[in-house]
Amino acid sequence: MKARSEAEQQYWDALERLKSGKTKIVNTRSTRFKYTKDAVGREAGRGKGYVRYERYPLLCDAIVDAEATRKNGGFEASSVANKIKKQKELKKKARDEYNQLRQEYDLLMTEYLNIVRRNFELETGLAEAKDVKITRMSNVR
Repeated sequence: MKARSEAEQQYWDALERLKSGKTKIVNTRSTRFKYTKDAVGREAGRGKGYVRYERYPLLCDAIVDAEATRKNGGFEASSVANKIKKQKELKKKARDEYNQLRQEYDLLMTEYLNIVRRNFELETGLAEAKDVKITRMSNVR
């Protein structure tokens, strides 16, 4: 087996970065992402069309295998599904917590309004009494 050239090694490194998701140029999180010869070429810092089967048959076969794995729901697809599931669980938990806090807030507001009403009733009752004088205190502390 002959040693890889520098350019071929860059392509293999680019393919590994694409597989691991630690890319520098190509966005692997896009819904339109596919493992293609052009994607590997762009990630390696070269243009489209540099990776050809005639030049790098093993690399092209590896690219086809990676795309087949991605289509069959390989590791990356399951991790994305797990992330979505976890986000849905977090959203449901936050919604439940919000609803509980909202109910507690409504109870406190009901109690507060009852106290304000009771205070008003007591003040008006005292104001109607002839022998009681009401003085207002300033809010200065």
